[in-house]
Amino acid sequence: MTVKTQNYLLLLFLITSVLSLKAQDKSDIGLNYSSNFTFRTLKTHDTDFQWLIDTRNEYEQAKFGFNVGGTYTYQFDKGLTIFTGIQYTRFGNRRSNILFQGPEIDGIGSFQNSYGYIGVPLTMGYTYDFKDKWELTAAVGAILSVLLDDRGSYIIQWSDGTVMSDTAVNFDNPHDFYRFHPLFKLSIGIQYKLRDAFYMKFEPSFQYSLMPIKDAPVHERLYSIGLNMGIHYILGTSKK
Repeated sequence: MTVKTQNYLLLLFLITSVLSLKAQDKSDIGLNYSSNFTFRTLKTHDTDFQWLIDTRNEYEQAKFGFNVGGTYTYQFDKGLTIFTGIQYTRFGNRRSNILFQGPEIDGIGSFQNSYGYIGVPLTMGYTYDFKDKWELTAAVGAILSVLLDDRGSYIIQWSDGTVMSDTAVNFDNPHDFYRFHPLFKLSIGIQYKLRDAFYMKFEPSFQYSLMPIKDAPVHERLYSIGLNMGIHYILGTSKK
């Protein structure tokens, strides 16, 4: 993580700390988790590489990833709401049923690639109290994320019954992915108040890369769709 990114995170922490001290019951903190459907889009401006996109689209498939993290919410008057925090996100894709043919033995293999990012969501939205203990929320914004690692794994089952498998985890970025990777985020959800200090949140959300993952002729952008679930504590309620 660069010094510049660390300074942004420190500034965000100071801002949210000040808001927390003044917020009373207008702000809350929470923990959230989401299992996501993840994949990528491929585009190129060079027709010489269209064959590569066609080949990858034929063999690659979506896989499940996830988000996990902590959230901070501040609600102004009239329902206007700021959502932020910190989250870890894993994207990826896979290839299945790849046939290996040899002179004496055949095999079927599966491969998976995934990318891990840590980021700070900065979204603006609206919270609407429509029924006792129930609220609707909607938000749009960005996630300022940084690449932590990329992973690759495979498993091959040979016709003689033997199995080969391996997993590689790279933290030093040997494939020259962009470290800084902003994401667009859109969400809409529902909140249920359990008691004065706590509420649960269920939030379908969509994330999409605002830039390719690396400088290459084929532009690969990541996306995910999932149901985010969280438990939140309303700050200041213990003082009432």
